[in-house]
This record gives sequence, structure tokens and C-alpha cells, in this order.
Amino acid sequence: KKLGGDKMKSSICEYVNAHHTDILSTFNELHSMPEPALREVRTADYLKTQLKQAGFDVKGDFAKTAVLGIRDTGIDGPVVGIRADMDALCYEKEGKTIYIHSCGHDANCTAVLWAAKALLETGQLKAGSLKVLFQPAEETLQGAEAVIESRVLEGTQYLVSTHLRPQEELPMGQVSPAVLHGASGHIRVKIYGHEAHGAKPHQGVNAILTASAVIGTVNALPFNPSVPHSIKPTKISSGSNPFNIIPNYAEIMFDIRAQTNEVMKQIRESLTKAAVTSAESMGAKALAEWLGGVPAASRCDELIEIASEAIRESLGEDALGPVIITPGGEDFHNYPLAISGLRTTVLGIGAGLKPGLHMSDMTFDTNAVFNAVTAIGSTVVNIYKSNL
Repeated sequence: KKLGGDKMKSSICEYVNAHHTDILSTFNELHSMPEPALREVRTADYLKTQLKQAGFDVKGDFAKTAVLGIRDTGIDGPVVGIRADMDALCYEKEGKTIYIHSCGHDANCTAVLWAAKALLETGQLKAGSLKVLFQPAEETLQGAEAVIESRVLEGTQYLVSTHLRPQEELPMGQVSPAVLHGASGHIRVKIYGHEAHGAKPHQGVNAILTASAVIGTVNALPFNPSVPHSIKPTKISSGSNPFNIIPNYAEIMFDIRAQTNEVMKQIRESLTKAAVTSAESMGAKALAEWLGGVPAASRCDELIEIASEAIRESLGEDALGPVIITPGGEDFHNYPLAISGLRTTVLGIGAGLKPGLHMSDMTFDTNAVFNAVTAIGSTVVNIYKSNL
């Protein structure tokens, strides 16, 4: 039996319109308690309380500070998940360490929480089950892997996430059915030379000069130009030798990005080989270490179509934005690679966000949160509609 999708989405919109003040209150609460990765204790406690009050069964003893709300109807149907990230970013201001929600995770949590409440309180869950995941440590790329290890999402068939987008990517009022992040990661190259007195450089192997050679070699590596990618050194350091000593050690950090996992694999392999051979040509040795990263998005055309229809029907034709391709990384994309059969998408929310994500003075139009709640809830309704 098909569910009355249009009526359901209409009730989601009506619910959101009736709860504007409450939704903004939730955002303000979360915005006032920014916490770093794996220390989102107050945030997690607040979300647990909200989920319990809404009628979800709540699990919180996994992935350090993660929270999972579950509502199982007991009737056969799809297992759908919605996810938000919780952590804030760390900054140094006037000699003090402070935390700021400069990536909008407070908005993401608000949207997912209220979408879950809307689905429950308007009676949308006729069959199947809904899982509501609040994930820690997205910024440090540890959270998704920790959740995967806990196995709490095993059996989930669909997982929808959301994220605010910068103004130049998506204007206020529009919602994208999918944000296709690229793969990203970091490689540290350690270079071992040989020290000598500055007056006798021929007796040593200069690790800093070797690092310069490595950077030049890496910059010249050729990859498929039709696939967006970048390789750049972001930090270089040497030992604590006196200024008149040829340094015997240097270290380079490389930030690498690629729009596909295939090109990312090629970059990792080629960079490692280039660093080693370039250092050897200078009489030094190099060790390249992969420090971790995230995979590129797994495009799901089924969910893109479902979400597009939901956005058009609930927010209007003009609200449907394009699929966004971005070089930014997101650990959310670990989920479909690790969980068999899982289909995923990230809804991008136009919010007039400026000057940019991760900027300490980032601001956005909080009215965008209402669109996010509506889009998430309506997308979940469409998922149930297409499966029952």
C-alpha cells in the first residue's frame, strides 16, 4: 500500500511552521555549548534528553560521545537513518583556547533533531524504523569510523545527512539533493639527511634542501586533468639545530585532495614513490606516512531523485538547487563503503553563509534551519513512500 506522500510532506511543513520559535531555541542552546571532538559531553546529554522526551529509545554508550535515537514500528519496512555531526572547532584568541561552531554543526544537529521529532509527532512512521544519529569528531575524521566499529548502523538501508553550504556554492533558500565531497587526506614526509658545519656544507646532506627538491618533484606529478585534484605542502619544519649547522632532519606535511577515490589512490602511491626517489637523489632518505583521510562521496542517484522530489514538493520548485561537487572532505562517506547495501546522501542547505566554513567569524541566516528540517523530513517521507 502506497503512503500518502504529499499529505505527509504537507504535515511536515505545517509542523515546522508551527515550531519556528522552538527550533531556534534548540539552535541557540546548541550554539551556546561548542565542544571539541570526542568531548561533546554537554551536547550529547542535551540531545539524549530531547530524543527521550520525543519518544525515541536512546543509546549513548558507543563511539565515545555518540548518540543514537531509535524508533521501531514493529512493522516490516525500510530502516532509515538521519545523521548530524556535533563537534566544534578550536581557535586561539588573545592567548586563550576557545571553541566555535564555525562549521555549522549546531545547525545540523538542530535540523536532524527536529526532523526526527516532526516525523514522529506527525505520525509519519507507519512501518520500518528510524535511526537518529548524532556523530562526534567529524572535524578530526574519527567519528564515522568509531560509529562504524560500534555496528549500531548495521542493517540500515538509507542514511541522510545535511550540511550548511557557503553562499558562493548555494544561495539562501535553496537546498541541494546531494553534496558530493571529494577524497582528502594528509601525508607526512620525514627526511633524514646528515649534519655538517655551515662552513662545510659538502660534508653533510641538507634535509631542508632535500625537502625543497621533494616538493618540486611532487608538484610535477601528472594526474588526469579531467578529475579535480590538488597536492600542496602545508607545513615544513626542521630540527632544533643551531643556525650554522646543516640540518639533518626536515618534515613536510602535504594536503591532498581528489574528486574520485581512484585518483586519490594514484596520488598517494605516486607521492610516496616520488618523495623516496627524490630524497635518494640528494643523498638523503625519506619516509612517507599516510596520516589518514576520508573517501570521496558515493553518488546515489536513487536518493538524489528521492530528495529532489521532496525538496520541490515541500519547499517549491525554486528551492531545488543543483548537485554540488566540492573538494571539501567529509567523514560521512565512510559509511556506504563500510556498511553493505547502505545508500546515502548529504543535503546541502543554502544559508547565506559567509565568509566561509571554518572561519571564526562565520555567520548564516538561521531561517535556513527551517528549510533543513523540512527537506530532511520530507526526504525521509519519500524514502518510505518509495519502499512501501
